[in-house]
Formats: sequence, structure tokens, C-alpha cells
Amino acid sequence: MAKRFSISTAEQRHYSNLCSTYRPILILNHLALMVVIAWWHLMLSDIQLNHPLVLLSAILLPLALSLWGSINGSYKGAIGVCFISLFYFTSGVTHWFHPMLWPIGMSEAILGAGLFCLGMLYARWKGLSELPIA
Repeated sequence: MAKRFSISTAEQRHYSNLCSTYRPILILNHLALMVVIAWWHLMLSDIQLNHPLVLLSAILLPLALSLWGSINGSYKGAIGVCFISLFYFTSGVTHWFHPMLWPIGMSEAILGAGLFCLGMLYARWKGLSELPIA
């Protein structure tokens, strides 16, 4: 696809509507991935640790830092969310094939893939909606 340098008013309105529609879905998917990971490590896993919050904070720190990119609504933040979500997708796929970890793997892979797709679409639409009008 060729690089665009300007768009029409109707296109800008269309892309702005898409951004305003999908931004809450992006944030909800981001939060759902954080909640599922926290729920799994705090409630369902059999890891015996003295301080489970240290492990949880290390696992959730990249998602917590990239949450600002989703809330802020910038397209560069959404691109960062895409890159970070790939780590959780990869982790989910590797856990999915383990006999005991498949529930967290399945949910982590599906939510990670959804977060990647939503973040990439949002970044594209946001970038297009900020082009100058021809």
C-alpha cells in the first residue's frame, strides 16, 4: 500500500469514529489480560512462594507500563502495546501445549492475539485520522 499524505474529511471522520469505538475495547482487552494473569498466579497456580506479589509484579510490569499507551490513545502507544502483547501471546502458546497449564495458555494466547490485533488496527486508524485534510 502506498503512503498517504492526506485524506478527505469523510475519511477523517470515519477513522476518528473507528478510533473512538475501538479504544474502549482495546483498554478492556488489556485489562482482561492483566486480570487473567493475576487471577491465575494468585488463585489457581500451585507455586509455593513467600512473596507471590513479587512474581506477579515482574510478570505484569510490562503490561502495566504499556497500559498508559492504551489509555492515552496515541498511535505510538498502541504500537508499543502490540510489541508487548507478542510476549504474552508466545507465553500463552507455549503454556497451551502443557497438560496442566492449558487453561491459562489458551486464555493468554487468545487475549494476547486480540490485544495485538486491536492495537495494530487502532494504531493504523489513529495514524490515518491525524493526516491533514486535502
